[in-house]
Amino acid sequence: MSTSILLEVSWVYEVLSSLGDITISQHHKRSILNRVGIIVALPAEARCLYSKKLKIGTPVEIQKDIFLCLSGIGYESALSAAKKLTVLRVDALISWGVAGAIDKSLSSGDIILANSIINEDKNYSTTRDWLSRVSDHLQSIFSISNGDIVSSKEICASPTDKLHLFQKTNAIAVDMESAAIAETASANNLDLLLIRTISDDTDTAIPEAVLKYTNNLGQPRILNFMLCCISNPNQIRNIFALKNGYKKALASLSEIAQVLNDRQFLYFDS
Repeated sequence: MSTSILLEVSWVYEVLSSLGDITISQHHKRSILNRVGIIVALPAEARCLYSKKLKIGTPVEIQKDIFLCLSGIGYESALSAAKKLTVLRVDALISWGVAGAIDKSLSSGDIILANSIINEDKNYSTTRDWLSRVSDHLQSIFSISNGDIVSSKEICASPTDKLHLFQKTNAIAVDMESAAIAETASANNLDLLLIRTISDDTDTAIPEAVLKYTNNLGQPRILNFMLCCISNPNQIRNIFALKNGYKKALASLSEIAQVLNDRQFLYFDS
């Protein structure tokens, strides 16, 4: 196809896309744009993909047609980031980062490719052919768990909370961002992939100091954090367990990133 024809096709697409009552198939849309947006809650998780410092809520093109946005923790933060990526007219969204296990078979550092995201009574499926390509590729190198992830607006803090959530949903892990990302993908007819690694297992409780005295980027408010630890030293053991689990989760994320970055997350493969 000549350059002039490509320009004409692109121009026609731009015009038609501005008309709200005209629908263009997702296949045609992807053949022109081919863009992927990745949403990550925490800076350490983002550094697995991109070494430079990111400004929260500001998408950055980390390689051609791959955009990364640091959101901060939680539903509203992820929703804002997802909307900013849709402004860039991405074709697909990836929920990237760590999650907590609610299935006892999972351990810190385990890799999850989610079949679907559960949010309250809603269930959002990830894109099957894309999921299959990524699963097949990663399973030749790593051990991969497939299952559903439940996305909660509240932190699932105790082993009892995790057990109840597992019994209620039959999901294998929990996070706080993927529902917002999945809702945005569904509303905008975008492809969806969820890649998470396990930080805390089912026996690890989230300590009071972490729950009360860390900010939207997971950074501790040092004075209050230390005072809380002094007043309740029993939680220090869980803080170290959480730290060690997070290190294992980040190590797994880094290994996956090395494999998928070189292949543009296998989104453009046929």
